[in-house]
Amino acid sequence: MNTDLLLVALRQQALYLPAVVPATEATPAALALCAELRQLGFTVSEQLLHALSSLADDEYAQLLDVLNRVMGTHLNWAALVRGWQVPTGESAADHFFTYIANLLKDQIRLNGTTLPCGHLIPDGTFPLERYTGCPFCGRPFKTDAGFVYKGQGSKLKVLQLWDDHDLDMHFVHLLSSAVPLDASQRESLKLLVANRPLPAVEITMKETRMLVVDELVSLGRDDEAARFFSSPQDVMRYLWYQHTGHLQLLEPHTLLYVHAKNRRRNRSLSDGHDDDEATFRQELRLKYNRQWCRRVARWLNGLTMPLDSQLESMHPKRRMWVRFIRALRLAEYARHPDYHQLRLLLDRFYRQDYTVWAGQVDHARNSDSPAAVLALLQQRPGLFSRCLFSTMLRYGADEVIEAFRAVADKIPSRLLYSLAAQAQLYFDPTGSRVARPLSGTLKDIPPHPLLQHYSAGQLQYMQQAVDDIFLQSMRRRYATLAQSQAPIGNRVYIDPQLFDIPMPVGDRSSTIHDVGGALQGTRFQIEGDCVRLFMQWGRDLPAQPLDMDLSCHLLKDQETVLCAYFSLDVPGAKHSGDIREIPDNVGTAEYIELSLPELQASGVRQVVFTCNAYSAGELSPGLVVGWMDSRYPMQVSNETGVAYDPSTVSHMVRIDESNLSKGLIFGVLDVEAREITWLEIPFDGQTVLSVNTQTVAAYLRRLRSKPTIGQLLLMRAEAQKQSLAGTPEEADEAFTYHWALDTARVCNLLLVG
Repeated sequence: MNTDLLLVALRQQALYLPAVVPATEATPAALALCAELRQLGFTVSEQLLHALSSLADDEYAQLLDVLNRVMGTHLNWAALVRGWQVPTGESAADHFFTYIANLLKDQIRLNGTTLPCGHLIPDGTFPLERYTGCPFCGRPFKTDAGFVYKGQGSKLKVLQLWDDHDLDMHFVHLLSSAVPLDASQRESLKLLVANRPLPAVEITMKETRMLVVDELVSLGRDDEAARFFSSPQDVMRYLWYQHTGHLQLLEPHTLLYVHAKNRRRNRSLSDGHDDDEATFRQELRLKYNRQWCRRVARWLNGLTMPLDSQLESMHPKRRMWVRFIRALRLAEYARHPDYHQLRLLLDRFYRQDYTVWAGQVDHARNSDSPAAVLALLQQRPGLFSRCLFSTMLRYGADEVIEAFRAVADKIPSRLLYSLAAQAQLYFDPTGSRVARPLSGTLKDIPPHPLLQHYSAGQLQYMQQAVDDIFLQSMRRRYATLAQSQAPIGNRVYIDPQLFDIPMPVGDRSSTIHDVGGALQGTRFQIEGDCVRLFMQWGRDLPAQPLDMDLSCHLLKDQETVLCAYFSLDVPGAKHSGDIREIPDNVGTAEYIELSLPELQASGVRQVVFTCNAYSAGELSPGLVVGWMDSRYPMQVSNETGVAYDPSTVSHMVRIDESNLSKGLIFGVLDVEAREITWLEIPFDGQTVLSVNTQTVAAYLRRLRSKPTIGQLLLMRAEAQKQSLAGTPEEADEAFTYHWALDTARVCNLLLVG
């Protein structure tokens, strides 16, 4: 059984069982496995049940081991406080008196208990019988809880059967995705490239091509990898990804800034994680052996793009190119007669013997020549779309809209979609917008100053014009698709849930969904009266100080209440205690329990879920965060404080190694509606106090303003003259919530053109 491919299928709520002949009847072993899966929060489809009945005993064990590993049942889920649903009553005074006592313990005799960490806990301060570790320094002594709860969940996730065809189709969807892959998809793609033959499919996204190139190079297939490079910028993108792990071209000064910012401390105490900036600078230095130099020289020499276009693509990253040219000794290879094209490229690059289209546009703008600006922008429709809004404000809507309408059908649908999603927010002179730069952290953007020169009616007209262009272009594309490809039947089913989920365009992700994905903006209904947040970190790491914090904002009409390490017990929320060190290899956990009746009684409208790194650096790679919910009561251990039950997990994500942020907002609870919206909003700052709730509100507005999957599916059905069915069984083509879990498949189906 290939466990890598099994992990890929699990992310789509399926089990990959190749070459299995389904049994006619379920065997006792298969039924026993289903009972074990039920304890983990899963059930199986009838088709999968019969396929499981054909497996051998050792395959059952392998399958169960993978699921236990993914759900984290072997990890240490012990909390700092035993039975933490009952508050310990600790206060700031307890910490102060303990601090003074440890300063004076060598000078005067004090009554108290000395813990294994060396701290003296004076009598009358912390109730030590309630703790599994040191309440003063946060070091856990319980290094392995030995168990987790199971089977308390009231809602089971249905696992489907995947065979080779399903896996290969998922592979094709990932490769042909019309939008950048998120962290889960990137990890799945790497596993598929390593374990399956590469399909013959066009890869349109540059970032996706780099993942494929990396695997081909590791297999020694350099010539095959060369066909995925269309410009020098592609070569640089791959080299930078291979050097830093980032698929986006983050310049060195940006990485240095983020690295230094994440390691600033609010206190002078060192915990052993303060990296030296000089060391990081040294890691960013480019060093290549002769094999790599020859490889890159061949790639650049073999490019078929016109030389002028190559030079223009290199210009925006000119400083980085100078570094790469020197490190790769390209000037030396350019003198060889076999590298004639490389010699011409470098010669003109250093002499700057080329023109840049963006410079021509800037010159036309400075010359106040709208006709020349629009003519140039029409030459590059994709870049026209990226500056459409500001151009409309500068030159007026009518002329710009007409010029843009003429080239709209040449623009990728994902860009048109992004324009329609942002128009309402951009042309609002009273509200702020949020943007996510390459460094990852969201930034608030004030309204454009030129908005003040237009009336409300004129701004509404601009917004409506952008929406009309998007709708008309999509209808034309769908109609063209209907003529070239016959629809699958005349009736289509669209799950009502899809009308609440925004299209996954422009939402880059640095989290991995190991069991069933969810698109940002997905809403989870709460079944019980309690929601339990959880965070686990430190898996497979040696014992060390590593302080991650789980917190939440309780938003009321007139005030905000925090539940965090410095405020463990507030009305409606209880924290399990602040752990600041991790035990060896198994990690540790924190929890927060939210009581909806208490939250409503205290006037809380929303609760914002956050996690952040108090230690220097980013969120720990491998950190797992999510929430649990069940119609039935969820237990908490009075011995270890364990409160984790995989069967009650509603949503769970894992932090990827490419993450650059210090904190993450991962959900918002609407108390009155009793639903949680899954978000992924990175933020700066060492504590939860750095969270800007206005940014969260602006991000929610951005999600709510985006066209939903259901809306675009409905538009597609109308263009293809399909009627709507009430149930999946009545339809020839069914789009269910489970179908929407595969983001790449959603984008490939909807974003035509």
